[in-house]
Amino acid sequence: TRTHSLDSLGGHSKRQHIHEKLASQVERQMDESTTKISRRTLQTLQNDLKQSPNSCPQEGYLLPSGVSVTLVVQSSIDRIWLLSETCSRWTEPIVLVVYLQWTMLNEKAQKSTAISQIVDVNMACPQMTVVPHVHDDRDNGEGTTTYPVNIMRNRGLDVVDTSHVLILDVDLIPSGDLSHVAKDNLMDEVSMTETNGDFQVPLKALVVPAFERKVHRDPPCTNAASCQKFLRDDSRFLPLLFNDLNECIKDKDCDVFQKDMNWEGHHTTKSDSWLNGEWFEGAKENNKKTVRRIKCFDSLRYEPYILLPWCPPAKSAHPQPITPYYDERFYGYGKNKIQHISHLRLMGVSFSVLPQSFVVHHPHPESSVKRVWNDKNKNKLHKNMDKLYVQYLAELKDEYSDTKGVVPQCLTPT
Repeated sequence: TRTHSLDSLGGHSKRQHIHEKLASQVERQMDESTTKISRRTLQTLQNDLKQSPNSCPQEGYLLPSGVSVTLVVQSSIDRIWLLSETCSRWTEPIVLVVYLQWTMLNEKAQKSTAISQIVDVNMACPQMTVVPHVHDDRDNGEGTTTYPVNIMRNRGLDVVDTSHVLILDVDLIPSGDLSHVAKDNLMDEVSMTETNGDFQVPLKALVVPAFERKVHRDPPCTNAASCQKFLRDDSRFLPLLFNDLNECIKDKDCDVFQKDMNWEGHHTTKSDSWLNGEWFEGAKENNKKTVRRIKCFDSLRYEPYILLPWCPPAKSAHPQPITPYYDERFYGYGKNKIQHISHLRLMGVSFSVLPQSFVVHHPHPESSVKRVWNDKNKNKLHKNMDKLYVQYLAELKDEYSDTKGVVPQCLTPT
């Protein structure tokens, strides 16, 4: 049951209901944690889409009026405080998948504290559905090295019942108008497909430009309390709207996300042009402006945050998602998001850039899983994911060898 169906309950009763439901889900997962669940991978893609426990409505939805977007966020328990800012900005449905370690939950006091923290966030965010994810870390003292990021993203996708979805990490905060601008643009995209009164959902990814809030010290903050202080002391710490972002850029307090450490990751978005308001193609279609299409990737390491079609509009007893799940062989840090972008590109999905709205990264200390990724001498995570990604690309090219319309790599970065 989605939490916003509980509005008729009083505050205390509602809190108790959410707490009991979460506790029950956690207990069940702890009991089942030794059960091996088959992973969703490229090789199992067709079967996964047919038999996925997705929540897409059997009755479908009307086009273009039925277009809506769910935000899916995955997070560890120590960062869910960031959801309060996201919830104040994003008005459409939110699905939060929370990572919980079995060994932590086995301590009664820690389990109670964790569930109370989740309930606190959920109570303040009626549009949010919470999916706890219990990870069995008993055989692995460093639980975060195997952080099951793509399994968690997929568990979030299984709850989505809207036409489109945006998947973010918890430290990426939407601009205040993103849910509205995304919905309006997606409805326009659908409207442009009209033929004799029929509409289609285009197989298109809409890139949401990503920026970061800079703090001119390293580390920017040392723990949750000191990180929370930024927004508590200054409600304008993260830019809310496009003009605020431009001011933040001009003041050198914001920049393109990961520009210094991974320029290829977002360069293809052409953020400088976007910040100048260069959002549309030259010609109009059906009296509507066409958002700027990405004709080629500057780098195949491009990994933007994207709005994607998910639930099909047609009636079906067994609706299948329109776009693929993430590959669950990828875990921890590195290659887990770019594998999905590569999959979409090679299956022929086109890419355009959303006007006006954006996401902005909230600073935080380096995560333990990223430290593991960077420490190539002591840990195999980096090597394992790099090796898997090479294998995965070969699988993709074999799977989609005949696909037309694949966005190419630019001959030279522009």
